[in-house]
Amino acid sequence: MNKEDVIKNKNEAIKIITDYLDGCLATDGDTDIKKVNIISYWLKDYINYIKEENDFKPINLKTYERGDIIKVNLGFNIGSELGGLHYCVVIDKKNNRNSPVVTVVPLSSQKTDKVNKNSVVLGNDIYEKMLGKSNELIVKSQSEIEENKKQLILATKKLSETNADSDEIYLKTTELNNNISEAYKKLELAQKINKEVQKMKYGSIAIVNQVRVVSKQRIYDPKTNFDVLSGIKLSTENLDFIDEMMKKLFVKR
Repeated sequence: MNKEDVIKNKNEAIKIITDYLDGCLATDGDTDIKKVNIISYWLKDYINYIKEENDFKPINLKTYERGDIIKVNLGFNIGSELGGLHYCVVIDKKNNRNSPVVTVVPLSSQKTDKVNKNSVVLGNDIYEKMLGKSNELIVKSQSEIEENKKQLILATKKLSETNADSDEIYLKTTELNNNISEAYKKLELAQKINKEVQKMKYGSIAIVNQVRVVSKQRIYDPKTNFDVLSGIKLSTENLDFIDEMMKKLFVKR
């Protein structure tokens, strides 16, 4: 393969993409316009992934464990494949932090009472875990803010006394101010979780037959231990149900 062949291939690819997207837009149909938008977003995402690939270091991300709930960009779907941003559950028994990939089962909201035979009903497991984490953070952060502010008032008052050790009090007030800042960060995280919860449907299903290995570059959240989905895990009971479905679908008996 020489450079001229590559340039020709590139130009043909660009023409095919442009002709197809322009053709869809010409129809003015909602479905076609939506498809153009999704393809365009995915092409931009895909190029960005390629550009960042050489500098991507999975060690910089948090450790992902079996049962963790993560949000993943599954890309542009073909046919009945799931695509776009989806919650997924990590099913690796032990995922190495240095590994560039992770194995997941995609999740979706339960739209009807009738569930596909290849899926597992998870109920409100994720919704309740998210709501619980948010409420816990709100209570804890508000308590920490109140307590540290009280201590700060006392420390400042002590600093105004003539016999006070100013260096010691300065260090103490700095520590208290840092504690207050950290507590406000927790409160901000709780607010982000609440926004995410408001967008969620109550019931979830695991679409087990669409299990797949994905690059960790595709992970949208959580990337650190301080993100919205950090610490959100599927219950052991629901993980067992997924295991049983995987055996049923993929293990010969």
